[in-house]
Amino acid sequence: MHLISSELLPLFIGVSGYLIYFKIIKSARIETLFNQYFKTTKQSFYWVQFTRGVAFICMAILPLAFLKISSIEFWELTYKWTSSDSKYTIILALILIPLGALNAKGKWHLTQYPQVRMTRWNKVEYITNLLSWGLYLLSYEFLFRGVLFLGLIPFTGLYTAIGINTALYALAHLYKGKKETLGSIPLGIVLCYITYKTGTIWTAFASHWIMAGNNFIWSHYYNSKPPNTFK
Repeated sequence: MHLISSELLPLFIGVSGYLIYFKIIKSARIETLFNQYFKTTKQSFYWVQFTRGVAFICMAILPLAFLKISSIEFWELTYKWTSSDSKYTIILALILIPLGALNAKGKWHLTQYPQVRMTRWNKVEYITNLLSWGLYLLSYEFLFRGVLFLGLIPFTGLYTAIGINTALYALAHLYKGKKETLGSIPLGIVLCYITYKTGTIWTAFASHWIMAGNNFIWSHYYNSKPPNTFK
């Protein structure tokens, strides 16, 4: 006898994975203990890398393990990069890269980003931060566009799945403020539609990583400049 119906399994797996992750990264006790082992100048860097590693475990490894152990196959996920992924990723990149560059120098934006606050970076740290963004977003898109979208379609239909996924996606951005929460709604809808058309999470992952990496590069650049050198 199953404790959870098949229709609720995608929601259970997805929401549980995200809540475990969120509980850990918002634990003041864990952050305090963690920061005791690193110098003040590097605490932000190592904490962010740690949280992204936790995200990969909670939003990718644990859900995959649960699906494997339970022998659950409630959607057919294509793991190969497709020609459609290339097309949609290029289109989104052409839109997101210039928009990100323009948005990155806003005063509000620079109070939030880059997530890692260090005055001095070496090449290894810089590249590591970009790669860890990729690791984080791979797990994030697996959970949101994989489990919580493709996994729901067989039970709810396409449009209901888009609605549920977009609502959950917006809720996941609440702690980042009103602006990002509202901005996540149209982006969430677009990524769901593309994921449905391709049958993969690769465009959602690639475009999200491009957006995050672009944001980090420009935010770091503008934060490194004196306040009066740009408007």
